[in-house]
Amino acid sequence: MKISEAFDLYKNNYMFYKSHSQRVLQNHDYVKQRIADILGDKEVDQITLNDVQKWTCELLKGRQWNTVRNDVVRLRAVLKYLRLREVPCLNYELIPVPKREETTRNFLTEEEVTAMIDNTARLRNRFVISLFYSSGIRLSELISLDKDSIQNRTFQVVGKGNKLRICFIDKRTEDLMKEYLASRDDNSPALIISYLHKDRMTPTNIQLIIKNAARNAGISKKVTPHVLRHSFATNFIRNNGNIRYLSVMMGHASVNTTAIYSHVVDNDLYDQYQRYHSV
Repeated sequence: MKISEAFDLYKNNYMFYKSHSQRVLQNHDYVKQRIADILGDKEVDQITLNDVQKWTCELLKGRQWNTVRNDVVRLRAVLKYLRLREVPCLNYELIPVPKREETTRNFLTEEEVTAMIDNTARLRNRFVISLFYSSGIRLSELISLDKDSIQNRTFQVVGKGNKLRICFIDKRTEDLMKEYLASRDDNSPALIISYLHKDRMTPTNIQLIIKNAARNAGISKKVTPHVLRHSFATNFIRNNGNIRYLSVMMGHASVNTTAIYSHVVDNDLYDQYQRYHSV
């Protein structure tokens, strides 16, 4: 069995039944291709530790450390599955998992988000910005919403792992939504549509909305839909919100994932230090 066949076997016979998202399945195929490009489509029983080392070294030449780590984790998962099926292959336990590299989380203040909204001309685009910030949803989740999805400032999304969760919006977002929907004269069920095609917007176009809004607001840092998601979480923690509730609203599998937003506590601690430390 070749390595490409092994990856396909794992995807079709395991990941499919685990209901992984299309994005996860796509990333799985990318890992398969990267291995084949570097090592060739070898038989799985011929893959050695030296091959894995060569592969990871090549990956590191053009990718971030955490991306390489994710590729290694994916390879280990495939090898583990093969051994469960008694397919001869390298023992996955011999492949160490690289330590995750700490990354800084970019976020906006509530004043910066308001500046983005105020400096955006189109009503739809103002609504998109406000919706991201007030709910903390992901880009794919926003795109999938329909006109009737949000009722009484509450709605549901299907997130990673096909897990259903409840989300909320604030009054500003609700007001923008009502005004935006009232301006529509199309038959599309989508909540956010393209003005040109009258159909559900693409991820690229949504990303451009956010990028242009940040530029118009004079914000120099890189701003994406995910940065607005981080900003939602940061704002919640700053206002003393319970991290366990935030974890549920973010759709995190573990509260440990949500703990990355505790970086704001460090800022608050420094403010306290400046106020109360004397020399």
